[in-house]
Amino acid sequence: MKLYTIFKQSLKAIFTNKGRSFLTTLGIVIGIGSVIALISLGTGVKSSISDQISTLGTTNITIMPGAGFGGDSSNTGEAQSGHPGGGPPSFALTASTLTKADLESLSDSSKHPQIKLVTGEISASSIFKSSSGDQRYTIIGTSDSYADIQHLDADKGIFFSQQAVASSAKVIVLGSQLSSDLFGDNNPVGKSLILEGMDYEIIGVLNEADANGFTNPNSQAYIPYTAASETFKAENFNSLTVQAESESAIAAVKEDIQATLLANHNITDASLADFSVSSSADLLSTMNGITDMLTSLLAGIAAISLVVGGIGIMNIMLVSVTERTREIGLRKAVGAKMSDILGQFIMEAVLLTLSGGILGIGLGILVGKVIEPAIGFAPIVTSGAILLAVGVSSIVGLLFGVYPAAKASRLNPIDALRYE
Repeated sequence: MKLYTIFKQSLKAIFTNKGRSFLTTLGIVIGIGSVIALISLGTGVKSSISDQISTLGTTNITIMPGAGFGGDSSNTGEAQSGHPGGGPPSFALTASTLTKADLESLSDSSKHPQIKLVTGEISASSIFKSSSGDQRYTIIGTSDSYADIQHLDADKGIFFSQQAVASSAKVIVLGSQLSSDLFGDNNPVGKSLILEGMDYEIIGVLNEADANGFTNPNSQAYIPYTAASETFKAENFNSLTVQAESESAIAAVKEDIQATLLANHNITDASLADFSVSSSADLLSTMNGITDMLTSLLAGIAAISLVVGGIGIMNIMLVSVTERTREIGLRKAVGAKMSDILGQFIMEAVLLTLSGGILGIGLGILVGKVIEPAIGFAPIVTSGAILLAVGVSSIVGLLFGVYPAAKASRLNPIDALRYE
């Protein structure tokens, strides 16, 4: 009953000065709104990246030349152009040491029963005459299993076969966008395409596929890696992609790959490996760590405005104590205790910041909705972010309301009644 009375008196005091109460909460509204907006943006980015990485395949493992991040490659030189269509680009400035022997050894199902499929990628580029003029497009030299690993389906014609790979057949499959750029709405299957001076037969056009953030399969062309070796004079692969039998087998398959390639390359010390092995889960973990750190940093910067808002509340509450000195003296003269005065002023501060926090949540959600079309992904407001906002705003009100409340509760009733 006593708490209800304090609550009712606090609400009355707040609504008595509506303009001042609104200005008091404005700093909290902006602070909480900024924190909610930035956290929701960070969560949205994290979800968007996760969705894009998942298109690489949850059971896919990528093998790149070089030592990878944080290591030193023992084989430096000029890298082959481009990057693979099945995984992230390599940033190591090294010549590829991934050979056809590596692909063949990993393709032996009797020795590697937990490996489902393997493919290699030779990445290059070539210029074609498109509807908008000469354009450079990525060419992926690969094997027939690439389509299954990357979930690519033919819309017209077919993807090339193992026989085409074995015979170095000059056949080419076009991504949907590339086909549209070169031939418009016409069916190009059966037509010829000049690739680096060589005549290639178009045998298929792929259905539109999801881009994974690293490559766009719709604007690429695919040829047998044996033909790519001849056309682009590239002996080794830019990358290998291995598909494990299941997600639970990924760790074992990575160890198997490591051991096999170390033996193939005559390397006894794993720290000196001239290749790196990573799964989609590894990449996702790295990206999540980066986005979490950036989100926390931005939210921390936005939270500074909460401190400013809290100081504003304390200042207004101190002014309120001065203005209501006679009221406080009268209440104490008729029997109000120090705890009653203390409780009312703390309650007023908490109510002001809590209402500011609720309005700030609405502002943060609104900001996310407004900027969504511009940023290309949906900000995600989580229940945790909302609870954090409500909790923080209440704590700010409590902390910055204690001093004014304590000052009010310590006023001498006689001096307060005589105050003008």
